[in-house]
Amino acid sequence: MARITLAEAQAWAEATKFTIGSISTSPNVDLLTQLESEVMARISSAYDTTLWVDAATTPTIVRTAIAKLFVAWAYRRQYSESIEDNDASYAALLEANAELIITGLVDGSIEIPGEPVLTGVPAYYPTDASSAEAPTIEDPSLGPARFSMGMVF
Repeated sequence: MARITLAEAQAWAEATKFTIGSISTSPNVDLLTQLESEVMARISSAYDTTLWVDAATTPTIVRTAIAKLFVAWAYRRQYSESIEDNDASYAALLEANAELIITGLVDGSIEIPGEPVLTGVPAYYPTDASSAEAPTIEDPSLGPARFSMGMVF
């Protein structure tokens, strides 16, 4: 199921110049599926995206980025024969803005309200038994230091 709606995509396309017929028919569904996969993969380094499976569960800022990317690529695909440099400034603007959103989400400069940010917190005792102070059966070498700097032997 798509993470954006047709209305969200059409909002970024000028209706008199470019109409998105449907996001659930090929080739649009194929393009959308691949773009969503790419966006989710990139954002998954900062957020748990496993529960974002449709438009109702995906945060608005993520849907906005997906919609902008989708319209940019669909527009380029539609007009690729008639544009000399194979790029349109509006499509490039949409794509650049979507990239700005995605990069901001990943680097933490943009946050999703109510969504916990994944952090690479190191594990220490008690969640990581390797820093336990008392020896265990599995690792009898644990315990207080036998010697330290400045100790006279």
